[in-house]
Amino acid sequence: GITPTITIPCLIDAQADRRFNSNESYGLKLVCKFLNSMKANFKIFHPHNQEVVEALIDNVEFIDNSEFIKEVILDIEGSGYNNFSFYKCRLENTLILFSSDAGGFKPLMKLSDKLDWKGDTFSASKSRKYEDGKSKLIQEVNKNDFEGRDILIIDDICVFGGTFKGLANILKNKNCGNLYLAISHLAVENLGEDPVTNYFTKVYATDSKGLEHFAVGKGHDKIGYIPENLKIFNLFL
Repeated sequence: GITPTITIPCLIDAQADRRFNSNESYGLKLVCKFLNSMKANFKIFHPHNQEVVEALIDNVEFIDNSEFIKEVILDIEGSGYNNFSFYKCRLENTLILFSSDAGGFKPLMKLSDKLDWKGDTFSASKSRKYEDGKSKLIQEVNKNDFEGRDILIIDDICVFGGTFKGLANILKNKNCGNLYLAISHLAVENLGEDPVTNYFTKVYATDSKGLEHFAVGKGHDKIGYIPENLKIFNLFL
């Protein structure tokens, strides 16, 4: 018979690559093992830990985030026209594409090549410090002055956004312009008491969680509001 092809907009538990214990539900290894048993071909949109997924599923093709980021850059450019090759040129001298850590920089370079992005790219770094009996994450940006240029942080997934909040706080002290965040998967519907949207000029995500998915925040004088600076692109209608 014909082998079916199944498209998965958001791979469940893709960020849980370390939960490999026997009988532990919804660890990434268990999800991939189940999918592999279906004897199908899979297309998966921009999963976290892509190398792990590729190793665990026999017949898998990945849909990258290039079309999503094209839409994001066009939205930032603000002309309202859909000619990426032409209008990206207006931003290449004023917008920096940014990864939140060294692990994300290689995918960012591949993305930049695919988009023919001639502007700058940059990466933050992370380190661990043991203090007061527990581990503490240290984020660093090895540049003191971004000369007022806008920054677009690109990543695959945001749960509650602690990494992005910390990075935004660092960058705001380094003479940058507008801060933007583009994440392929918004993992939760409730962004919490201090939503990541508070830290950015605009936050972009896709509808990979489904058409009914929307993100709400708590704080200010409203509860359960959809942040005005959150934009979710429909890529999986």
